[in-house]
Amino acid sequence: MTLIPDDAPLPAAARRIGDWLAGLRRSDIPEPVAAVALDCIVDTLGVALAGAGTEAARLAADEAREIYAAGASQLLAGGRLCPEGAAFANVAAAHALDFDDNSYAGFVHGSAIVVPVALAMVEMTDGTGRDLLTAVVAGAEAQYALAEAVGNGVYHAGWWTTALFGTVGAAAAGARAFGLDGRTAADAIAFALCGTGGMRACFGTGAKPLLAAQAAANGVRAARLAARGLTVPHGVVEDPRGFARLVAAGRFDPAALDGLGRRWRLLDPGIDTKLYPVCLSAHAAIDAVRDLMVERGLAAGNIRAVHCRVPPVVVANLTYDRPATPGEARFSLPFAVACAMLYGTLGLEHLDDATLADPALREAMERVSMTADPGWTADADRARLAPEGAEIHVETVTGERIDRFCASARGTVARPLSAAELAAKFLTCAGRAVGPEGAERLHRSLRRLETLSGLPGLLDPSPTMAVAHDVDEYRS
Repeated sequence: MTLIPDDAPLPAAARRIGDWLAGLRRSDIPEPVAAVALDCIVDTLGVALAGAGTEAARLAADEAREIYAAGASQLLAGGRLCPEGAAFANVAAAHALDFDDNSYAGFVHGSAIVVPVALAMVEMTDGTGRDLLTAVVAGAEAQYALAEAVGNGVYHAGWWTTALFGTVGAAAAGARAFGLDGRTAADAIAFALCGTGGMRACFGTGAKPLLAAQAAANGVRAARLAARGLTVPHGVVEDPRGFARLVAAGRFDPAALDGLGRRWRLLDPGIDTKLYPVCLSAHAAIDAVRDLMVERGLAAGNIRAVHCRVPPVVVANLTYDRPATPGEARFSLPFAVACAMLYGTLGLEHLDDATLADPALREAMERVSMTADPGWTADADRARLAPEGAEIHVETVTGERIDRFCASARGTVARPLSAAELAAKFLTCAGRAVGPEGAERLHRSLRRLETLSGLPGLLDPSPTMAVAHDVDEYRS
């Protein structure tokens, strides 16, 4: 064994990630991490089934069928394509409703890219349910670690980190599914990084899920090209002309990669699972208004005004004061709070043109205002504990003023959803595509993912779905 001197330079970031990917086995993943990864898989596929019927997802599926070859990987919209094509279409569906999960390791919607990519790649390689879970962990941890290494300043500068780092997550999931060695996996990561990008200017439009789809397809292509022999300089993060300097203003902490396989980002900072199908920046305000109204017995007609004081990042994300489309409504605090006032919640059924055109909703939105608190991020504890929190000040028609602070919304790591709530979300989402009985069958199958000896038919909701009954039969 060769020992590296203490003062020896570290291997390039891409090579460090590649070597970790090559060595990762299911047996290396602690059970708490595997449990979170399984939740990510179930939640993402449920949301993707619901999202498959959206305009953006249909556009992606039509494009994929036209330009990609047939293959072994299933499209949620029907048919099978090569992994790149399936990833492109299915990732668009997974992110189309903005109902997919999120992590504060880079402000990344990690699962929407990694889960469909891992599924497509593992299907192509005739892998098992255990292989799928391992590939999801590989992709998630790789992208979150790199995101932490360059810091959240990238997001605040205007980069859309889901596309930016999602390409890396896709390449990493693909490299693990392919079983690439460390050097080749590093080539895949490096090539993915060389061409990555994405801007937050796309928020509120169909471009957002399609950019996620494009990032996924690029990551799959990077893994496939590396497997075919493409070589790329591994120092693309550290190079003076490379990723850290051009994208992150030179910020790069290589120590963030030291914890791969020891510190699991799926646990810390963890995964926020959405209870509402809108941008997470609106969730704390929704919860605060809902809880306050229940506790005080208030109806929408009792409220004269709702003033929301929030961190600057919330204002930067929720840019549509008077949304005209469901896409814009997903990035509108007045819409989110008005729904909480009128309906007691915010569900998929509220994100349609009819709801947006409702005069009662438009009038309720006029009663909601939002102000950025520049001191929020200056308070280190508040910024850490309530990164997208909300201070709500409600004025009633009788002149009473009621204040409420919500640091973390339901579904975030601080306030996780229960198993029953997670199941209800899946059944609601998947039921839109496959009906209640099909959703129940699919949920049971996904919850037993690691018993599956193969993935063909995984998303087939028919009663003949193949599920292994002896868990130990497929342990390795």
